[in-house]
Amino acid sequence: MKKLKIAFASDHAGYALKSQILEYIKSKGYEVEDLGPFNDKESVSYAEYGKKLAKHLQNKKADLGVGFCGTGLGISYALNRFKGIRAARITNVNDAYLAKLHNNANVIAMSGRFTTFEEAKKMVDEFFETKYEGGRHQTRIDQLDEVGQD
Repeated sequence: MKKLKIAFASDHAGYALKSQILEYIKSKGYEVEDLGPFNDKESVSYAEYGKKLAKHLQNKKADLGVGFCGTGLGISYALNRFKGIRAARITNVNDAYLAKLHNNANVIAMSGRFTTFEEAKKMVDEFFETKYEGGRHQTRIDQLDEVGQD
């Protein structure tokens, strides 16, 4: 079975949690790619790194993505501007579960300021282990892909 490739990106406020979760996911046998930033010494934009992660996924260079910023909101807004990207800002394990089960999210976004490492581990585990349910949910996903196409 093919190993999932997971791409990670953050702004400066999400850097520390991104680094911890990236190492955690790597230790579980997933292939990982860090799209930056590579330190938290200077302020960088969640918009820039959200775009970088979205383009990476659109170009099929990774199967799933995980984004971090101060709240998880900004990077999720940036990610969701790109066709085919379904980024869910999650704050608990149930969010992670439903983001995959019902919405087939291909990116999760978390708060680097308000999410603990222990909480984040549980959320990423749930997201990666949950399978998309399909069925009635696919129609809604198809409708999302049509938004903005008129």
